[in-house]
Amino acid sequence: MSGFSLVQFMCEGGFGMWMVLAAGCAALGAAVRYAAAPDRGKLAFTAALSATTVIATIVGVWTNVGAVLSFLEDPARAPDADVTRILLTGLKEAGRPGTLGGLLLTLVALVVSVGVLRSARIGAGARGAEGRAAIA
Repeated sequence: MSGFSLVQFMCEGGFGMWMVLAAGCAALGAAVRYAAAPDRGKLAFTAALSATTVIATIVGVWTNVGAVLSFLEDPARAPDADVTRILLTGLKEAGRPGTLGGLLLTLVALVVSVGVLRSARIGAGARGAEGRAAIA
């Protein structure tokens, strides 16, 4: 197995990779903003961009699977002796948007969890200050 090449990875995944990358990076940026200063509006925006990333990932994978199956329809391009190899190689490449989308969404979830923790700590601190003020 040769070394990993990001350029080859992106090319294998096709045009849909760019949609997944754009939506995923936007979601990751929104997650960082939420983690830095938690509030419901930022969390909702992050959730919406995460949903967009999921949709772009699904569309990217299914578009690629369709391209592979379309290629296999033509016996001139895909002789019977090579169908299995072409199918497996095509499915490997078709899954690239799923890999990229999954990676980006995992990072988004990790960063959002930091924001949720910070939000809980900020909320606990505010409740503690209110309690101390009521006693005084």
